[in-house]
Amino acid sequence: MPASALNKSENNEQKQSKLKNDDNQSKPDIGANIILIGAPGSGKGTQSVGLAERYQICPISTGDLLRHATQDKTSEEGQRIRRAMEAGGLVDDKTVMKLIDQNLNKPECRNGFLFDGFPRTIYQGEQLEQLLESRQQRIDAVLEYAIDDDLLKRRILGRLIHKPSGRTYHEEFHPPKQPMKDDVTGETLERRSDDTNETLNARLNTYHSQTKPLIDFYGKRHIHRSIDATQHVSEVLKQSIEIVDHLREQPTYKLSEINVEKVQNEDDLNTKSKQITNQADAEKRLSNNFLFIYNSVTSVLRERGII
Repeated sequence: MPASALNKSENNEQKQSKLKNDDNQSKPDIGANIILIGAPGSGKGTQSVGLAERYQICPISTGDLLRHATQDKTSEEGQRIRRAMEAGGLVDDKTVMKLIDQNLNKPECRNGFLFDGFPRTIYQGEQLEQLLESRQQRIDAVLEYAIDDDLLKRRILGRLIHKPSGRTYHEEFHPPKQPMKDDVTGETLERRSDDTNETLNARLNTYHSQTKPLIDFYGKRHIHRSIDATQHVSEVLKQSIEIVDHLREQPTYKLSEINVEKVQNEDDLNTKSKQITNQADAEKRLSNNFLFIYNSVTSVLRERGII
């Protein structure tokens, strides 16, 4: 083979190899275990779609699971869930964990999972942690989407949905071409049964009182980050991916270390309590000794008629 042809062949092979390497480098690594925290209407559902596509993981929305369960009119469990949701309360933990356990084993979750709206309490967080530990898995990142309550109310109370397709609209931020009509089919749009002012206020109160403590819970595990949810959707997604990419490369937190820290804190508290108690006992003993001496001297002086 002529030298020029040989060089040309080598150059082509080098170019193909370079293109292949560039393609591998540009292809994002898949797989992550993510939790999204945020009040209703903070954008968790929207972000979960982008994150699930980016990491090729399965989104698990307990809200969707619970709403699906309420459609079973013959099930006592489904009716109990429906009553709790319409009242703006939380469904009991046993029922939620049962639904989670059933869905976590799906084949589409082999690369990881994304929880939208779960856990909602520290107890649920502890239950999930134990479940993942038994499966030799961990949570990579907990993303909190922070937003003001007033804006949340505007977002939620204006939501519209086309149930057959799942297409969503908003009276203010993404209105349909014709009021209350689906753009594609022209069919009537609906509101979620739980999208009322009374239910929303109850849900927000529940979120602030029971879910916010999860921020401290996951903060101790160094996997929580807060993101301004009022930014454009694409910017929120960009920041979310950057955070997940960073946190999933960090060393795995160990529950044993967290428990040791907890015990140490309790020991410090007990030690300080003992110190205070010992100090109080010492002061009490000094006071009793002083009274004894005072009474003895006074008695002698009275016997001698001095006082």
